[in-house]
Amino acid sequence: MIVALPVSASVAFHYATPLTARQLARYSRFDVLVTHDPLPAAQVAQLHAAGTKLVLYEWAVAFYAPLANGWQKGLIADRRGLLNATPLRGGTGSADADAYYYDPASREHGEERAAVLARKIRAIHYDGVFLDTTTAKNVHPNALAEYHLLHPNVDYDEAFARFMKQLRAELRVVITNQGYRAADTLLPFVDYDVSESLITYPVNGRYVLRPGVDALFRSDIAPAKKKYPRVRFIHLNYLDALTPAGEKRIERIARAHGDEAFVTLPSITRE
Repeated sequence: MIVALPVSASVAFHYATPLTARQLARYSRFDVLVTHDPLPAAQVAQLHAAGTKLVLYEWAVAFYAPLANGWQKGLIADRRGLLNATPLRGGTGSADADAYYYDPASREHGEERAAVLARKIRAIHYDGVFLDTTTAKNVHPNALAEYHLLHPNVDYDEAFARFMKQLRAELRVVITNQGYRAADTLLPFVDYDVSESLITYPVNGRYVLRPGVDALFRSDIAPAKKKYPRVRFIHLNYLDALTPAGEKRIERIARAHGDEAFVTLPSITRE
């Protein structure tokens, strides 16, 4: 769960609902607010009136069986559009929940998923989606192995781009997490790309400044920015304790590279 405590970003994340009056006032200052679940209609209207767009969290490559909607349950029952016939746990997903991974080269994913997701976004009067854990790197190894067997000549991320193109045509705002890792297949269709733990990262259970972070900006972020200047890059990083000095340090690093940053605790216990 991420509930971002923004430093200077135009995109904020808050995953607890509903918002308090204080939170409503705070997030009304942002261009975009990402939530994990839909906010009450009255709060959506308040944020829209303030000019803030609403974006809903979506796991990019899979879904959890206990949370499946009607369309996803149909995929499981009919054994179509998925890479695993039996549920998988672990990988970048939860070790305690059954997950099913989409087959991005299937018609169900390229056409149906975008339409189903767009209808959901419109029904809750939101503006777009945040696609978390994008790219083949976040697919369970067993599911990815099945993909390669089914589609040996089709790159996973290139197939996923078909869904992205359809989604772009349906929604006002599309945000990816680490889309820069597959820039040519994802970034043509997004407004914002989030890098997570690029500036700080965990060492022995504590978050510290990553060594050589400027080199990472030059090697990983700069080429994507140059090729896709329309995309805005937001850098999400964690601190063990939120301090003005720590937050400002992260902000300075992001701004030195022409980007924005926000900071959150690794375990959220307060706003």
